[in-house]
Amino acid sequence: MKTKQSRTKDKIIHVSKLLFAEMSVYKVTMNDIANAAEMSRRTLYMHFKSKEEIYQYVVEDHVRVINGKLQRAADSILPPDRKLKLYILARFNVIDNLVKQNRYIRYDFIFHNLRVEQLRKSIDIKERQLLTRIVQNGKEQGLFNINDPASFAKTLLIMFKSLEQPFIIIGHRKRNYQTLREYVDLLFNGILNNR
Repeated sequence: MKTKQSRTKDKIIHVSKLLFAEMSVYKVTMNDIANAAEMSRRTLYMHFKSKEEIYQYVVEDHVRVINGKLQRAADSILPPDRKLKLYILARFNVIDNLVKQNRYIRYDFIFHNLRVEQLRKSIDIKERQLLTRIVQNGKEQGLFNINDPASFAKTLLIMFKSLEQPFIIIGHRKRNYQTLREYVDLLFNGILNNR
């Protein structure tokens, strides 16, 4: 059971997410957050020292959600080739949902990619681990013709990230899905062993 203090903190995070999505993190003030949470600024400052600290919690919450979805895709019981396809689709679906929920995150993905890179360092570490495991399993089962799974996973991640901006700019789910299918087909026709 949550304590009153943790419920208050959760409420602050919840209203902050909504405000950051509506107004952007740059325009929201601590006063805006206190008013939206229906509490005094003093109460707000008892839980968080600054807007930046609240934003870090919001980002970490997004990171947990994203990592959970990617982990589920990587943990599926599918063979490695199908698991990698599922992972790619899940990854871009997460991004699609994230930028559709928050136009300011979409703006950062398109125009301030360095800011996005700073925020997702921990996601990148987790992704490299998950991709390495999938590729390693595919290599061990003779499905993937890869020499160094860790290096290939790092390259895959770079490739995925290079596709994010065009994917977001297109912004049409049906077209995005078709584009992803084509990228997946291209990738797999290049790394699957011929049998």
